[in-house]
Amino acid sequence: MQNKFHKRVFTPASLIASAGAIAKDLPRLPQLLAGETISPSFREKLFLAVTSVNQCRYCTWMHTDIAAANGVDDAQIAALLGDLTQGDFGREKEALLYAIHFAESERQPNKEQTAKLIDYYGEETATQIVQYLNLIWFANLSGNTFDAFLSRVGGEGVSGGNAAFETAFAAMSAPVLLAIRAI
Repeated sequence: MQNKFHKRVFTPASLIASAGAIAKDLPRLPQLLAGETISPSFREKLFLAVTSVNQCRYCTWMHTDIAAANGVDDAQIAALLGDLTQGDFGREKEALLYAIHFAESERQPNKEQTAKLIDYYGEETATQIVQYLNLIWFANLSGNTFDAFLSRVGGEGVSGGNAAFETAFAAMSAPVLLAIRAI
């Protein structure tokens, strides 16, 4: 069996850590989603920046459409999914670069980058940015872990991961992810 699936997936430990980060912020989530600090278009840009690193196909499909519906133009979407330096993002660019760093470092950004984010946006906005990044990270790896299971079922190998864990995860997440896939 050749390993063809190479996306980041959850392990039991990373699932617990990621779910814990979201659970910690859960009381503030309604306020975050309804807040005015970060616009819906900025939020979707953050989501697409992380998704460009993790390559979750469900998040790419869904957030590309949501971004476009919130005024993100095709050139910006292409830059977010390809080469961020090719897009004009104005003041949002610092956060988008941080989002990529956040994803590439697997939710372990270095202290200097985090301090730079806080200096640039202020504590409240930087905290909200990180909350959004944690949400999309969880969604990305959820989709990828489900796809790792589908890859195994289809006879393709998976780099890393654990077949038993992926099967259990797929069973628990299937209703949500199949609904997203159907859309």
